[in-house]
Amino acid sequence: MSMSRFQKWTRALVIYTLLVILWGAWVRISHSGDGCGDTWPLCQGKIIPDAQQGKTWVELSHRVMSGLYGFLVLGFFFWARKLFPKGHKARFWAGLSLLFTVTEALLGAKLVLFKLVGTNDTPYRALIMGLHLVNSLLLTGSVTLTGDFAGARSWIARTSSPWTFEGLKPKRIVSGLLLSFFLIGISGAIAALASTLFPSTSLLEGFQADWNTESHYLIRWRGLHPLFGILFGGSIALTAWLSIQLQKPEELELARRGKRLALVTGLGVAFGIGTLVLLSPTWMKLSHLALAHGVWIFLVLWIREVLLRAENAASFSERR
Repeated sequence: MSMSRFQKWTRALVIYTLLVILWGAWVRISHSGDGCGDTWPLCQGKIIPDAQQGKTWVELSHRVMSGLYGFLVLGFFFWARKLFPKGHKARFWAGLSLLFTVTEALLGAKLVLFKLVGTNDTPYRALIMGLHLVNSLLLTGSVTLTGDFAGARSWIARTSSPWTFEGLKPKRIVSGLLLSFFLIGISGAIAALASTLFPSTSLLEGFQADWNTESHYLIRWRGLHPLFGILFGGSIALTAWLSIQLQKPEELELARRGKRLALVTGLGVAFGIGTLVLLSPTWMKLSHLALAHGVWIFLVLWIREVLLRAENAASFSERR
């Protein structure tokens, strides 16, 4: 019963994690990052500010959500320590969830304290936003893996060699896919900042600005995101789909996770193209970010299954 409640709590925490991330994106889109001034964690130096501007309440509500999230993750961490023995992977990933929560808060504080908000268009802001995005992915992945390892299946591999794809080792595939997704994410953070600060009036005008050497550096760099999204996102979907064709009958769970990853990634690429064509309306920006984290969650779960099979297959070979 305790294990079941923990897993349900983990799923709820993943959803709340996404809500905090999406509200943080709305803070950027609505130019509300400076709504509390340059003070942190207090808003305008007060617990409850004298706010007359809507952006103050947008920023304050995000800080309240983030503060509550910190307490939830802290309780999540101690619950995992109580429930699982030392050395259990669910306990390990719960610890990383707490670590990435702290670093997430510090990166958010840096954006505020260094005034990297509002209309700030410096390369330093782009750098911190890229790191912020990567950290949010690591946080979401850690919470997801905590729940997955909490319900880990107990089985013995039936194969004498690890899963391979055209002779490539699983760890090489995993490393390539992770690097690809992080490049998509970082370029997406830059593109999101560019579309917020320098919105295009038409698709043609946007393309022309991308190739204009006199354009702002954010405008010239934003074109990397659709390129990486199609190239690397397509590679992730293709790898997941091809992996399904190589599965043995007993590897049904790996095939299921591969199918989900391929479908959601394909949907993500198509939605990203639609977002570009329609000039990134707000609802599509937020939906695109939510979908990207959905792809990330399915990618993490698929990778976990691939490495689990490789680990058990290696153990099988040693026993023989």
